[in-house]
Amino acid sequence: MLKYQVESIEELDETVQSLYTEKDGAYVLTVDGLPQPEDTSGLKNKLNELMTEAKEAKRKARELEESKTQQEEESAKEKGEFKTLWEQAQQRLSEKDEELKQFSEKIQQKDVNIAARGVGSMLAKSDAKRAEVLSDYAAKYARHNGEEVEFIVNGAQVDTNALMAHLTKEYPFLVDGSNATGGGAQSSSGGGASKNVNRTEFDNMSPDKKMAFLKDGGIVED
Repeated sequence: MLKYQVESIEELDETVQSLYTEKDGAYVLTVDGLPQPEDTSGLKNKLNELMTEAKEAKRKARELEESKTQQEEESAKEKGEFKTLWEQAQQRLSEKDEELKQFSEKIQQKDVNIAARGVGSMLAKSDAKRAEVLSDYAAKYARHNGEEVEFIVNGAQVDTNALMAHLTKEYPFLVDGSNATGGGAQSSSGGGASKNVNRTEFDNMSPDKKMAFLKDGGIVED
């Protein structure tokens, strides 16, 4: 599987080293037509900030827990104050954990979208609209395992090339260099349906409708 980013080009096979370009101390995959990756540095900085805050909240919670025994020996009033303080600390800790989870999921989804767009762009370099539809389909096979994006086809993990082969077989009419009509999809232009739509209308279509529209020769007007 071709990784989007590697720390050293030496770990790559010589046949694919030319596909990578050095950027910010690492090497990133550069393919003709591949969209520029979205900058997630801001989110990742925020994630690091939240992780630091969460660690600090946990440290304070532990200190409060350790002091609980001593507090219980004090007056009833002091015990009541400690109980309130401890519950507030637990609530803050829970809120930080939830915020951290949401930011992690947001970053992971961005990584999935970038990987899917890369697959779509490699299969349909000559047509951004077909590449967009293929990206939608590629995203259905992508998931984030907490460390990186992986592709699952028929219950088995596959590399990028295997996913591209699968999409080419399923949707040959969307892939560069193929004249096949595949899939037995019916025409969506019957009954006088318009073959010209604007960009907003196209973006609001489901992946299936986008695929059928482009297959029937539809034109997207920007």
